[in-house]
Amino acid sequence: MKNNNFDSINAAANNNSENNGGMIMMNATIKTMDVFAQVVKEAVEASLGDGYEVSIHEVLKNNDTHLTGLTIRTEESNIAPTIYLEGSFERYKAGDAAVPVIVSEILSVYESHKTTMSFDASLVTDFSACKERICYKLVNADRNRELLADAPHIIVCDDLAVLFYILVSNDGEGTATITVRNNMTDLWGVEEDELFKIALLNTQRLFRGSVMSMASVMMDLLSDRMDDEYSSEFFDMVVSEDMVPMYVCSNSQKVNGAGVILYKDLLKQFAEKTGSDFYILPSSIHETLLVPVSDQMEVEALRSMVREVNATQVAPEEVLSDNVYIYRREDDKISLA
Repeated sequence: MKNNNFDSINAAANNNSENNGGMIMMNATIKTMDVFAQVVKEAVEASLGDGYEVSIHEVLKNNDTHLTGLTIRTEESNIAPTIYLEGSFERYKAGDAAVPVIVSEILSVYESHKTTMSFDASLVTDFSACKERICYKLVNADRNRELLADAPHIIVCDDLAVLFYILVSNDGEGTATITVRNNMTDLWGVEEDELFKIALLNTQRLFRGSVMSMASVMMDLLSDRMDDEYSSEFFDMVVSEDMVPMYVCSNSQKVNGAGVILYKDLLKQFAEKTGSDFYILPSSIHETLLVPVSDQMEVEALRSMVREVNATQVAPEEVLSDNVYIYRREDDKISLA
C-alpha cells in the first residue's frame, strides 16, 4: 500500500546523509549521483510500502551515454518503465526541488506508465516469435563503440551504424524495445545481413516514412500553438521563391526517424520529384534534413551548421553525426559530402 507520509521519506533520506543526519531534503547537500539515487530509492520504497521492488541501475544509452535509472516492479509484472534521475538530480542541486517533491513526481510517472503485463521471454529466445518485431535505428558508429561492441550492426555511409532492436510494444504510452545483443543472434543463428533485410522490411512497415517541407512543418507546429485568429494570419504568409528549400525527413512517430533515409526508394522518389541531387543533414537520431544541391550551397557551411546545432541544440544522446551526406541520383547512393 502506498504511504504518503513524508516523515518516513525524511527519515530514509537523512539516514543516508553525508552530513551526520543534516536536513539534506531541503538544503541540496547531496553531492553525488550515487548517494542521491540511493536516497531517492529508499524514499520511494518508504512511500510505496510492501509489495514493490525498487531498484537502481546504470543504463547505457545512445552515444555511449550512461544514465542512472530507477525501476519499480511488482509481483504481477516482470517489466517496468525506467525513470531516469539525472534531470531530478540537477533540479535538486539547484535547489529547485526537494526529495519529497521528486519522489512525488516519480510516483506520479510510475502510476501513469505502470503495467500489469509480463515480458514474454520467447521474444528473446525464439527467433520465429520475434522475427516480425525486429526493427532498426540509425546511430553514430564512433560515438557508440561500447554499445556496438556487444550488438550486431552494419556500418553505412562510412560513419553510421544500423542498430537492431525488438519492438516489444508500441502504443499511446510510448514504445518499449530490447536491443539485439550478440548472444541473441548467436542463439538464433542469424547473421547481420539477414537481420538487416528483416529489420528494413519491418521498420518500413511499422514506421511509415515521411518527407515534408520545412515550411509545412513550421506551419503545423505554430498553428497548434496559436488561436484561430493568429493561425489564419500565419497561413496567409508568402514564402519567398529565393528561400533555400529544406525538407524534414523522419517517420510517422518522429522517434528514431533518421533511419528512414535507408527505406527502399524513399530518397529515389524524392530526388525524382525535386529533380535534383541533395544533401542530407543529420538533425538528430530522430530526423534528417534534405537540401537540394545548388550553387548557393557550400558543403563546409552546411557542415559548420550541423556541428553548431549539435553542440548547442541537440541533447548529447540524440546527436547522430557532425558530417554532411549527399544523395546522387545517378547511382542511387548516399555518401559523405
